[in-house]
Amino acid sequence: MTSVADAIYLVGPRGEVRFINRAGLEVLGYDRPEELLGRDSHSTIHNRYPDGRPFPPEECPLLAARTAGRTIRVEQDWFVRRDGTMVPVGYASAPFTTEEGNGAVVVFRDVSERLAAEAAHERAVAEQARAEEIAASRARLVAAAEEERRRIGRDLHDGAQQHLVRALMKLEQARRAAPSPALDAATEETRRAIRDLRELAAGIHPAVLTDHGLAAAIEDLTADAALPVQLDVDRARTPADVEATAYFVVAEALVNVAKHADAGLAKVAVGRENGTLVVTVADDGRGGADPLAGSGLRGLSDRVAAVGGTFTVESAPGAGTTLRAELPL
Repeated sequence: MTSVADAIYLVGPRGEVRFINRAGLEVLGYDRPEELLGRDSHSTIHNRYPDGRPFPPEECPLLAARTAGRTIRVEQDWFVRRDGTMVPVGYASAPFTTEEGNGAVVVFRDVSERLAAEAAHERAVAEQARAEEIAASRARLVAAAEEERRRIGRDLHDGAQQHLVRALMKLEQARRAAPSPALDAATEETRRAIRDLRELAAGIHPAVLTDHGLAAAIEDLTADAALPVQLDVDRARTPADVEATAYFVVAEALVNVAKHADAGLAKVAVGRENGTLVVTVADDGRGGADPLAGSGLRGLSDRVAAVGGTFTVESAPGAGTTLRAELPL
């Protein structure tokens, strides 16, 4: 028993410690067996709970094995070390017979590492659950925001824009009936208001995106671009939140190219890879873009993250800029 790797001590009929092996001494923090032999086991090793409350001897499973006549196993309990600290242990206490009466052999081990591993696992599970809930919450917020954008876009198109179109038709009729410079100016002003309203609605959520999908929306977006844009866009429909995110990534990226890149060509590619929609926008401009320098790229990164995607920017001075968004489908 001295050589057994598990900690062992023997309790005599009066509850005294009669033997303890080297592993037991190490767990309990003693140097020599003589420091424990002959001492009352319960009052020395098992006399209180971790919170400081006394542990009554009549409730002690270690001692109960002597009278119960059977092995008692405990997965987690606490022993008192020599320095007064508590050590978590699991043990089995089995009765054995001596000439003076029943004693018990206690086999125990320090379960600190197991408890630490279990606690770490529980924390990891809780953190994962919190992360998933945060991601789900962000996705719900994005979906709600996109739905609101679509509603505002529809209201602008079906409400204010239609009123302006009808007003323009009446102005045109009035011009034909009685031409005048004032009517000419009012007609042109109304046309500009309609154009501005259409651009505003497209910026909020273009109707073509909802009605015809991402490919058609990007084609419409780039039709009047300030520089040539090559398109390679998968025409298959994807979930509405993914399409909206991809569209605004392309739209913001092309605005940045036109404003800052001094480029001669932009390339837009959208395709599926391993369960994700991959969106890339590249240009042959001056490069050197800093993702942290402005709110536009940070806003795109946040928008992509909200649907569980990743967003990267590669931009070396003189080598152009490539934006890449991977959106889970």
